[in-house]
Amino acid sequence: MAPTKKKSIAMRPYIRKLESLIDAAKQLNTTFDLNKILSIILDHATKNLNAARGTIYLIDERTQEIWSKVVKGTGLVEIRLPIGTGISGTVAKTGRTINVKDASKDKRFYSAIDTKSGFHTKTMLCRPMRNRNGVIIGVFQIINKKRGFFDRNDEFFLDAFSEHASLAIENSRLYQADLEHARVDKEIQIAAEMQQQLFPKELIQIPSYELSATVQPCASIGGDSYDIIPLKDGKFAITIADVSGKGIPAALLVSTLHGLLRVYIQYPLELVELVRRLNTLVYNISPAERFITFFIMIFDPVNHKFTYVNAGHNPPFLFRKSRNDINELMASGLPLGIVEEQQFEPHQIDLHHGDTLVLYTDGVTEAANKKLQQYGEKKLRECVLRNFETTADTIKGCIVKDLRGFIGNYPMSDDFTIMVLKRDTDPSR
Repeated sequence: MAPTKKKSIAMRPYIRKLESLIDAAKQLNTTFDLNKILSIILDHATKNLNAARGTIYLIDERTQEIWSKVVKGTGLVEIRLPIGTGISGTVAKTGRTINVKDASKDKRFYSAIDTKSGFHTKTMLCRPMRNRNGVIIGVFQIINKKRGFFDRNDEFFLDAFSEHASLAIENSRLYQADLEHARVDKEIQIAAEMQQQLFPKELIQIPSYELSATVQPCASIGGDSYDIIPLKDGKFAITIADVSGKGIPAALLVSTLHGLLRVYIQYPLELVELVRRLNTLVYNISPAERFITFFIMIFDPVNHKFTYVNAGHNPPFLFRKSRNDINELMASGLPLGIVEEQQFEPHQIDLHHGDTLVLYTDGVTEAANKKLQQYGEKKLRECVLRNFETTADTIKGCIVKDLRGFIGNYPMSDDFTIMVLKRDTDPSR
């Protein structure tokens, strides 16, 4: 019976370590808080290796650094070292365990931390922390064995602990990433709702005219915009704009333009001066790669005339019923924000009975199908000509339907906006 008893006694340390691993796994499953996870890992590692203290370094792939949080005063401070610096940094780089009996005699030892903290590092065991795929995600740095030196059993324990520790760390990161995605999604949803408030809730009814419009971002928010602003003298300002790029940066810039326009349009400025001021402001507040194509017209529904400036925007189509032809309202200046000081040229057009004006952004004509063929201006003209005798709302709807039919299931790569203004066909009005 004696040999069996001796064997049982010899196995006790291994059993305790196995029990410790099970206990650690249970504790690690109770939280997604990374600081708590690292504390649990470090506590179990130092206790089982009978060490004075330790540090868990994690690898930041983006910056190619190892980092950790250490106690300073009553709080935690983050320390970072380039991968390859110090003994832990070397382990992170090479993936090989380093076990030293006197760290101060090892040329790889980074002594600056000891100098700052006043702690004296003697023995040190640094072992890579690998996930289930064998990828190094961190480094165990265990310091100052209380009796003797770190041995192979200590290394084996860290190996066994590594998978539990790395799984908890990666679960924490995934959880935090999910939280961040949820937060960003919520903010984008709020931004989208705010952007929708910028568009007219109901299109203004203009006597003797029909007006219809839609804006459809390819993501939740986009860089397209349109507006109809009633002016004090009974006229209307009608605009359409498209910021280069898409997403949140484009949405922010087009929202800024919307606000600036609403302010300046109330002042007695000539149209060209208004656009010139908008251009200068956009130039000053936007990065070099951002600009805005912009079309604005001041519309007089009594005299059926409008004055417009086209700042680099897709030329709107003016369909003349009497002549059954199409005029393109070409750009007379660069997009807003490209050049700080530039000149814009105004033009004036009459609208006759049955005439139709179609404004759009390049998300319409540049929309592509799975063969990467673009919808193009030709198809847009043909679609309007087929529906020329219908209402403005029907024309807009037919363009959207025709466009969707053309691209099929291929995803939209850009926002698109369509506005249709049509004068009635009754000559008595």
